[in-house]
Amino acid sequence: MARRLCRLPRLFPLVSPASAAAAAPKLHHLPPFAVNPSPAPPSSSASPSPAFPPLSRLFSSSAGGSSSSMVVVGSADSFASILSKVQDEKLPAVFYYTAVWCGPCRAIAPFISKLSGQYPSIPVYKVDIDMEGLGSKLGDLKVYSVPTFHFYHKGQKTNEIVGADAKKLEVAMESLHKQQ
Repeated sequence: MARRLCRLPRLFPLVSPASAAAAAPKLHHLPPFAVNPSPAPPSSSASPSPAFPPLSRLFSSSAGGSSSSMVVVGSADSFASILSKVQDEKLPAVFYYTAVWCGPCRAIAPFISKLSGQYPSIPVYKVDIDMEGLGSKLGDLKVYSVPTFHFYHKGQKTNEIVGADAKKLEVAMESLHKQQ
């Protein structure tokens, strides 16, 4: 129920704040959220609601000052060249397939940043699946849901984790580190 409440302002942007407050159940354990009736982004003078942190913070590639080996892939061409380099040069790597709209991806992002800081010799390539021109390549790699993690050792995919399972990710990263 709480996740559905968080989505209401985005799913129904034409709801007025007064009607949303009257219709919303009184849940004391959840922080209040603001309803923005216009689809325009908030002005710079308005402070963001504490219930919705800015996306740039959720998808930051550093974890609180620790050195991170996470690389945000910016285009389909750079993804193709990075993947071929990892395979051709037999490099260890982790490909983290994610999407901005994915709740589990946002939940696991700080943990992935932490892991990339713990293992700086293993680059983590963060790939947004909604990037233009990436669809057919994702089909070839059999990436059908997010978050998905592909672990490469000596140029070959050795492990795949689908979902935001911190324990499995930690074990897989440690295993890849020991194989180096």
